[in-house]
Amino acid sequence: MTNKIALICAMASMSAVSDEVIYDTDSQAGSNTYYAQGPISEVEVQSRSASYLSARFFVSGADVNCPKAQVINENTWQVLAELPVQGNTAITGTLPSGFESTPKSLQITCHSDSKTYSVYHKIPAAPGINWESQITVSNWVNGSHAGYYANINYVSAAFVNNNAPDGLCTFSNLVGQTPSVIESKQGVAFNSAHFTTEGTALADGQYVYRYVVSEIICKNAGGTTRAVEAWDLGYDHSPAPDRDYTVYSY
Repeated sequence: MTNKIALICAMASMSAVSDEVIYDTDSQAGSNTYYAQGPISEVEVQSRSASYLSARFFVSGADVNCPKAQVINENTWQVLAELPVQGNTAITGTLPSGFESTPKSLQITCHSDSKTYSVYHKIPAAPGINWESQITVSNWVNGSHAGYYANINYVSAAFVNNNAPDGLCTFSNLVGQTPSVIESKQGVAFNSAHFTTEGTALADGQYVYRYVVSEIICKNAGGTTRAVEAWDLGYDHSPAPDRDYTVYSY
């Protein structure tokens, strides 16, 4: 009986030694992680979606086999999705909704040299955008084609948290024109930043130049967030300018 217990303990000890955990080396969420040791040399998330993940990884040796991958909720350590692995290098699959603002980890299970490894790559929560603006108008003009305000002043304040140092954002005017809200960071990778903007706006429309619509879109390895503001300037001060604002991640 004693020998049997000793054998079981020895086997448990060998199992514990054979399992090794390799965490994200820079401890920051983002698109890429490079590993100095272990069965994987690099993980790259190629998608920018909160509902779908596409990633590739590079093994460090010919004997490395990585058959399993899953996405984990970093707040609860709950498994959110089991993802198929193709060709020992590619991972693709859908993620459940409702976790757009949740930081996650991609866990890849690998086997090499009689050892099992769990390799982690941190995935950020989708970007967060808080955006406020005000418009003041004056000098209504009844033009020959359409009425318009001769003076439209636009003021905005925005805070963007990309939740990752490699997050990217763009600003676009969809209807009419306002100053670029994120001009200093347009197309430049950054983690988080405050923006303040003031300048002249131009409205557009068919019979009345009364609409100004703009958007901010930010992307990281955990998803894409879109914020849209739509200003209805009214007609000759009736009604007063009114703003509709929506923000969502996908």
